[in-house]
Amino acid sequence: MNKVENLIVKIEDEAVRVGAKALIKAENAVGKLMTKRVGKLLVTVPLIISMLTMTVAADADGNAQATIDQIIELLKQWIPRLGGLLVVVGGIQLGIGFKDDDATGKTRGMQCMIGGAIVAAIGAAVSL
Repeated sequence: MNKVENLIVKIEDEAVRVGAKALIKAENAVGKLMTKRVGKLLVTVPLIISMLTMTVAADADGNAQATIDQIIELLKQWIPRLGGLLVVVGGIQLGIGFKDDDATGKTRGMQCMIGGAIVAAIGAAVSL
């Protein structure tokens, strides 16, 4: 029984080791991608496209106020979310900057986080 338990423990340890290596490789690849303009576009373009896919039609009476109200409500929801996304991206850049001991990466990460926090705060203030 003891040999079987030892074998199971070894298999589990090897699975954890392989999984950890794969996670580190994926994190490094994402980090390298996020420092480039293409990586940032891959994150923001789907968000922008999803925001633009809204059917808009004017009222039969010619009153477009309801449509404008819908657009404003959508912006109230998505501007703080976009700011939060920028904070997350900045946090990733900051972490990679610390990992690589890169002062420029740290600075860009902090700037992105601060910018995202400002966008989120403005969006939250507008929605109040």
